[in-house]
Amino acid sequence: MIEEKPKGFTLAELMIVVAVMFVLATVITLNLVKATNRAKVSEARTFIGKLELAISMYKMDTGSYPPDEKGSASLRRALDPDENDPIRNTPGWKGPYLEFKDNEVNSKGELLDPWNKGKDDRKHIYVYRADLDNDSFTCPPFHNKTSFDIYSKGPDGKSGKDEEDGNEPEDGNYCQNGLDDDGDGIVDELSFREDKNGYLEDDINNW
Repeated sequence: MIEEKPKGFTLAELMIVVAVMFVLATVITLNLVKATNRAKVSEARTFIGKLELAISMYKMDTGSYPPDEKGSASLRRALDPDENDPIRNTPGWKGPYLEFKDNEVNSKGELLDPWNKGKDDRKHIYVYRADLDNDSFTCPPFHNKTSFDIYSKGPDGKSGKDEEDGNEPEDGNYCQNGLDDDGDGIVDELSFREDKNGYLEDDINNW
């Protein structure tokens, strides 16, 4: 009696198996990327909420918003300055208002967002601008004209077509929430959309 040799996979069957595995790997990878991005969006929202609370406390104590000449670096310094920093002598200052971890700040003192690539990243940072002169007709800020803008530029680190931060209403492909949250008469607050290159922004009254 002649024994039959065990049959192996044909080339076509192997190609089908490889194709199925490739599709499954692609689906898993895409879902993982989406889940990771959602987690980072949530992390950014939470961090912005903490910043907004700290900014409001600073304003209540000092009568004005934290300086913004160096963006989020100025904000960080105002909220959590070094022990001998003269900003501690600002009339009414009772901070620190929020302490920052080393991995939340880049080498220039700017606040890093969740998409950052390390200490030398100056692209994935929070943008901060405030109404320091109590005049809503002067800039900055661009969006929340009577208060302040604080936002992350999202995964791609870009806020608009010309790379300028929010200098045109169309920048960032953001969607408006349709509400005048800070009562300045302008419907301009922004929200984040995963399917667009958008801002992640809000003002103190909208969290």
